[in-house]
Amino acid sequence: MALETQELWDSTSYWSEPAEQAFAAARRKARRQVRFDRLRRRRTTLVPFDEVVDHSGLLPESEVRTETVPLQHIVGSVGKAQHFTRAFHPATDDIRPRWKRAFAAAHGLRGYEPVELYEVDGDYYVVDGHYRVSVAKALGNDRIHATVRRWMPTSIVVRLA
Repeated sequence: MALETQELWDSTSYWSEPAEQAFAAARRKARRQVRFDRLRRRRTTLVPFDEVVDHSGLLPESEVRTETVPLQHIVGSVGKAQHFTRAFHPATDDIRPRWKRAFAAAHGLRGYEPVELYEVDGDYYVVDGHYRVSVAKALGNDRIHATVRRWMPTSIVVRLA
């Protein structure tokens, strides 16, 4: 009996309608944000990590740590910058099914896995977990559990050696 209850609670179908409503609200916010950002001539998507690495000569540290990260400091993406607005709202309807699954997982008894992030000077870039970050923001969370690898400028690495 307990297994059936857990399966129901964790099931995507149980959370389908609330997930649909949350996704629709997030898309409305995305459209408003994009219009506003275009008027102000600001970036509408996440910052691609490649742009940061290419311009500042960064090297990764070997140590990976686990921490709770403020969502407001997650500013970019490794590979999926175009799928989300700079506030992590879904940028297109194409990601609806996966976003809804992440929403269901967030409400499940097990929750979801920590996201994987890179850190550069206090800013974080999502390697894995874009949908989890988007859902966490849509739910009003202010922090998320993550595994973090810090990237340092090569000039600092040379001085430390």
